[in-house]
Amino acid sequence: MRGATLPAPVPPHGHPGRRATALAMFSTVVVVLPVFLAGGLAVQLEDQLGVSPAILGAAVAVYWAVSALLSAACGRSAQRLGARNGMLLSVSIGLMALLGLALGTPHWGWLFLWLALAGVANALSHPVSNGFIIDQVSIRRRAFAFGLKQAAIPAATLTAGLSVPLLALTVGWPWAFAGAALFAGLLLSALATVMPRTPRANQSQRGSMKARTPLPPVLRSFLVAAAAASALGSAGGNVLGAFTVATAVETGFDPAAAGLLLGLGSCAGCFMRPLVGIAADKGIGGSMTTVALMLAAGAAGMLAMASGHRAAFAVGCALAFGCGWGWNGLMHYVVSHRAHPHSAQATGIAQSGTYIGGTVGPFVFGFIFTALGPTGGWICAATIAVLGSAAALIARRLEKQLEASGF
Repeated sequence: MRGATLPAPVPPHGHPGRRATALAMFSTVVVVLPVFLAGGLAVQLEDQLGVSPAILGAAVAVYWAVSALLSAACGRSAQRLGARNGMLLSVSIGLMALLGLALGTPHWGWLFLWLALAGVANALSHPVSNGFIIDQVSIRRRAFAFGLKQAAIPAATLTAGLSVPLLALTVGWPWAFAGAALFAGLLLSALATVMPRTPRANQSQRGSMKARTPLPPVLRSFLVAAAAASALGSAGGNVLGAFTVATAVETGFDPAAAGLLLGLGSCAGCFMRPLVGIAADKGIGGSMTTVALMLAAGAAGMLAMASGHRAAFAVGCALAFGCGWGWNGLMHYVVSHRAHPHSAQATGIAQSGTYIGGTVGPFVFGFIFTALGPTGGWICAATIAVLGSAAALIARRLEKQLEASGF
């Protein structure tokens, strides 16, 4: 049965929930910027470093593979470090990766090293920032907070898209990474200044006790289905960040317009994640059914991108980013909500699906886009999104069983 949720104590003054959400979002931007900047600068990296679509896909896969391999260990480390130290460490590692990409990439082989380092930062960032949100944000606004935090991912893609006309085509691609490193340095200073120092010892002890509790069978089945939906959905979503610019150029857009198109799609994803969070907080659509519908709509957008028509590509890009990659925050909320009091274990299982999809998707699709071209590549991506939608519907059936049993 579901235990009562006790809100964590918060300081009497200020807006700790807003502060926690903002810092978690900006920290997430820093740790995902390296991989999405690499995708947004695909044309420049190919011209100057010889980074083919297959190489880019493999490098992006390394980022997500490192995140997947270290996610569980970083989750345990995050509990010992606490939110303040954990977020400072993750942003510091992200800063090192961005500086390496800006100043230490004379050959495409170095791309693998710096993206692997960024993967370490990503693996640590999500546990500490999610814990900070749970600790500081009221349960009445938690879905919205998770939506805003996960909106950091398309926000990073937006930044990558805007960097093409603003920096890559003017002063050179290394300056795009250097600008991101400057942002990371400023955030590091802000974290050191405003992050609370008081540890949540009692809350950590409760979390450790919950982590040792076996998962009920129906909950485990639900989480496996949710992880499958997450893996398939993230495989298609990460393809968007990695290959939109390159395929937009092949469709007929010039490099600057292609970068701005990536930014447009990222805006759609940025707005969609908190919007579905607001709806979930109000009791509207906060279930795996909504996730399934969003993945299906994203598949339709990818099919439009496969059409080869510029107008259809632009509309499909916005739909694919907004729906096909806008379900992530809602997934975090649904899993945490339904799995209580096993939220920590449940998040680890579901997030493993996200990382697996992010690892396999770009790697496989790098070869698919190379062999079949953009039309075949986007059709395959749409097929994967449809399969993710089906897995989400299966998870919804199990979610109903959880509701019936008191979760």
